[in-house]
Amino acid sequence: MDEYVDLMNNLNLPDPRMMDVAVPANMHVGLAQDFVAEKGWALSAEQVEELLARDSITLIDLREDRERRKHGVISGSLHVPYARLGSELESHGLLNELARDTRKLLVFYCAFGERSAMAVQAAQAAGLARSRHLQGGLEAWKIRCRLLTL
Repeated sequence: MDEYVDLMNNLNLPDPRMMDVAVPANMHVGLAQDFVAEKGWALSAEQVEELLARDSITLIDLREDRERRKHGVISGSLHVPYARLGSELESHGLLNELARDTRKLLVFYCAFGERSAMAVQAAQAAGLARSRHLQGGLEAWKIRCRLLTL
């Protein structure tokens, strides 16, 4: 509940009670993962783990510092908060140059996959065809790790 309140407060809406703006936006976000999966831009936690073992991807953590401190990170991931994504995708932005220079697949992740689904759409629109997202986000990753340790 606290995370949801923090997320809503960070939307920078002129009036946080503007549910007519917030609710449709949240509904659109939920649909983003389905759209991205249909396009073939989604990877399961198992697929990400396999690609990490081959050192063929760069993981991009889109979450805020507060989320990272509270819930942890995937080791070796690069931190680019979602709010900075647009500038980092521009032609001289970090992510654009990283994709060009390393030729690695960029894999975005967030808490549950909503922001990363929107991020991969933005990356694709910016011409970064070698970009994907971790479907289900860090939560899916944690479930995968728990399954491996049982």
